[in-house]
Amino acid sequence: MAESPMWVVQFRGSPFSKPLTFRVDDRVMIGRNVAGEAARVQVDLSPYDAEQLGVSRQHVQLAAEADRLMVVDQSSGNGSFLNNNRLKAGEGYRLNHGDTLMLGRMRIEVAILLAPDQGGAMQKQPSLQIHEQAKAGRGQLVLIVQPHPELAESLSQILQGAGYQTKITHEVVGAIRTYNQRRPSAVIVDRNLPDMSGLEFCRYVRRDVMQNTMPVIITGESRPENNDAADSMQAGADIFLNKPINARDLTQVVSSLILQHEAGNVGMYTKHLVGTAPLKAMPAESRKNAAVMFIAGYPDAPVPLVVNQPVSFGRAPSTGSLKTHVDLNRYDAANTGVSRLHMFLHFKQGKFFIEDADSINGTYLNGESLRARNLTEVRNGDEIRLGQLRMYIYFITEPIVDA
Repeated sequence: MAESPMWVVQFRGSPFSKPLTFRVDDRVMIGRNVAGEAARVQVDLSPYDAEQLGVSRQHVQLAAEADRLMVVDQSSGNGSFLNNNRLKAGEGYRLNHGDTLMLGRMRIEVAILLAPDQGGAMQKQPSLQIHEQAKAGRGQLVLIVQPHPELAESLSQILQGAGYQTKITHEVVGAIRTYNQRRPSAVIVDRNLPDMSGLEFCRYVRRDVMQNTMPVIITGESRPENNDAADSMQAGADIFLNKPINARDLTQVVSSLILQHEAGNVGMYTKHLVGTAPLKAMPAESRKNAAVMFIAGYPDAPVPLVVNQPVSFGRAPSTGSLKTHVDLNRYDAANTGVSRLHMFLHFKQGKFFIEDADSINGTYLNGESLRARNLTEVRNGDEIRLGQLRMYIYFITEPIVDA
């Protein structure tokens, strides 16, 4: 593990169109940088109407320690408040996950994503044993799938310091491509990813014929009102780590899971998983020409297909079974440029191909425009875009086995 304390912090709330994530290794100044002047702060709130909201140029400082993160007001003009209590200038106050900061009139919700030696709860499969002491890795590859670059890089640094190689991706499609290029020894995947749920990647791993026992760690923020931890266990995760992620726990978990997996002591195999009910109906003899389409923005509604004949996609109402036509109207197709008859999916000689059907707004494979009426091969995890509607294709080649 890195010698200095390593924290990853996120600011949320109405001033931010998307969360502001940054790392604190020692001390970080927060305030406003002014155009034309030398930068005075590391976390610049100027783009978020900070001046109008009364944020000083140097407003507060965050100081990292091994067991706590401190916030110190820098004699700001309009004051700083922690959970509605005014901070005395120059004095340190402990900052916790879920706290509320007021810098002048800017209200900030604080989330701590990574801490050196403290963090959220861990949930694991009952059969797993976590070793008390982490053993150094021997260069095994760990795939990290996290939406926030600052957190991903920090996790990578921690694991590299523990003797592992790492590979980072930020979305499910990239993770599947990386996974198929070189199988890792373990995966750390976030529950909430920009293209679809990280649970779908976990399910993808669990359906793999050759590597369905690979250790999978899911990270997320489990609150009382949701079931992230339970859903992760049902999807086949070995471990759910609640944020803040405890850096020490992380190395212990990765070490334990990889060692047990290498020794053949595993409890996760290909099962019928909660959330994959549509796939169960596919007969085993048709699995080789079976595919599942995930529509971006609709991760909980996969479209299972058995491609015995060309399958059409578009806005035309379905005139028969989904085996011959997929009506995309339910996915806001009219507003994303999908034609009434947009694309065909073919299965020929053991491979899948797509064909643009003279669509108005085009068909794209991994961002590349396709020529109309030409068959183009697709691979597992490819992105297919019809106009602006994004879909991801996965191939299912093994039989589903009930629990």
